[in-house]
Amino acid sequence: MRRRNMWALVPLVLGLVLMASPAGASTLAQKMTAANQLFWQADYTGAAAAYAELETLGVHSYELLYNRATAEARQGRLGVAVQYYEKALRIAPGEADTHHNLQVIRDYIARRASEKGRDAVLAPSVGPVRALLDRFSPNGVAWAFLFFLTAAFGAFVARGFVRVDFARMALGVVGGVLLAGAVFAGAVTAGKWHVHTQQLEAVAIAPDVLGVHEGPSDTPVRFYLEEGSRVRVLEQRDKWLRIRDDQGRDGWVPRAGVGQI
Repeated sequence: MRRRNMWALVPLVLGLVLMASPAGASTLAQKMTAANQLFWQADYTGAAAAYAELETLGVHSYELLYNRATAEARQGRLGVAVQYYEKALRIAPGEADTHHNLQVIRDYIARRASEKGRDAVLAPSVGPVRALLDRFSPNGVAWAFLFFLTAAFGAFVARGFVRVDFARMALGVVGGVLLAGAVFAGAVTAGKWHVHTQQLEAVAIAPDVLGVHEGPSDTPVRFYLEEGSRVRVLEQRDKWLRIRDDQGRDGWVPRAGVGQI
């Protein structure tokens, strides 16, 4: 859960080095194939472990995150499944299957909580700005920004070589529209960067419920989080994290009780 430091980048660098060579890429592809075979053989424990190993090697793809989420769900580890479906949606926000599976799990957890006399609203509340940001993938919006910016530059340069008034006006309008698109895409890119790097978010992965304490120790429990609840991480202290849920409540939880998105 800690912010990345130099040593935290070692697995990523190792993964990039491996993928840069044909032998390394082949090895990673073979590992992914083996993990998928375990999944289709219904060895969900083995598949989840194999996907986790690929993550440590720097592989961070939608397929891996989605498959691991599904493998965790098949084992009944619903909080971890929610965590990885959320991770998958950050890469590919428009994937209907991921949204569907996530909703099915949240509905089940809410129903389970209701049967035990607890209220549970697991669909995280988001404002209009966050809802807009969540509709775009990081890579897609970054490429859109580069496209609009390059195209706008080209339109304005071409306008300088055109002598026909109508054509100059048309290129000016096109350039302005493209520039507006670049500004919008740039704003979305900056917003997603802020959400993904400056606002640490996590999911309660402890089975059933997670107790939220008054302080960073075994102090009295203030309230409980249902498994799969999404929270913001406000502070980190050794083995404890101070979190805030969608209802504005905050407190401390063991670091092992939540998984970062």
